[in-house]
Amino acid sequence: MMRLIKILFAFLLVLVAVQVSAKKPKDGKAASVTVYVVGVATSFNDSIGYVTEIQELNDAQLDRNRYLHRRSGYSFQLRDYLVGLGKENYTSLVLFNAKKAKLEKQLAKVRARCQKDEIKLVEVSEADFKFTKPEEL
Repeated sequence: MMRLIKILFAFLLVLVAVQVSAKKPKDGKAASVTVYVVGVATSFNDSIGYVTEIQELNDAQLDRNRYLHRRSGYSFQLRDYLVGLGKENYTSLVLFNAKKAKLEKQLAKVRARCQKDEIKLVEVSEADFKFTKPEEL
């Protein structure tokens, strides 16, 4: 019984140490960093999908869990761009990472999945579409 209590206490001590040492932005706000993003949009009604070039966001906000702050705003930008081209009913997503090489690996997996599902990906150049920081609501 005593051994079980010691193990439980050691586990709780490690858990507290990990929580205390976790990186947290100052004042509970999101930290501004440079991240790389790429947008992908596909439709269930079409065998053509769209993928943006990898873009660098210099003033992106990451929350304490290292997720892109207001990431839905970035995907809405891509969706709205496609609606402007007359491409309705597309679902868009944004992949992001602080390291460009890791993002390229994620994008390669998405491309392989689209190829497996026989979805042709059309490149959207940065000259045609560029992500901007979403407005706060």
